Amino acid sequence: MTYPPQPGQYPAAPPPYPGEQYSVQQPPSGGTAITAGVLAVLGALWGVFSGILNLGVVDEVVDDLKWIVVLQGTVYLVEFATLLPGAILLFLRKPAGRWLVALGSALHILQGVIALIVLASDDRFNRNLDTAAGIGGGIGGLLVVLSPAIATLVLVLVPLTARWCAWGKRPPQQPGPYQGPPPQQQQW
Repeated sequence: MTYPPQPGQYPAAPPPYPGEQYSVQQPPSGGTAITAGVLAVLGALWGVFSGILNLGVVDEVVDDLKWIVVLQGTVYLVEFATLLPGAILLFLRKPAGRWLVALGSALHILQGVIALIVLASDDRFNRNLDTAAGIGGGIGGLLVVLSPAIATLVLVLVPLTARWCAWGKRPPQQPGPYQGPPPQQQQW
């Protein structure tokens, strides 16, 4: 295209300078991965606290429900054992950290659903579950309690987190050679 443009036409953008054409890509920001890692650390702390608390009150629970308290306490401690190392590995951009955090979050969601089902099926606890408000409150309460684990699971599984972890395995890139300034065009 010639300069100046013909009347009624927009001018074309000039080509980039050869020195601006670097082959170095920008690294991913890591916002999703770092947020998932922070939530995983908080989940690990919650898991160890809840696990010790649950296993400490086993003797005070009705005999036929002791198994659910022991199960929850054990799962909380397994969550701690997966979430904390997973968060550390995630901060170090290791792909194994993603899977440990995903496993710990999925365990938390699963044990919450199991606990709700067990308590809803027991006549001592399901008095309010025969109404729509009671059912909605139980499911809504479960979603509120499980929302940090759901958010952690979603954040750790999005492609941005995978890209951020994969970027850590790449060798450092060097920019292409500098090719000097563009040739000057003569203007008449």
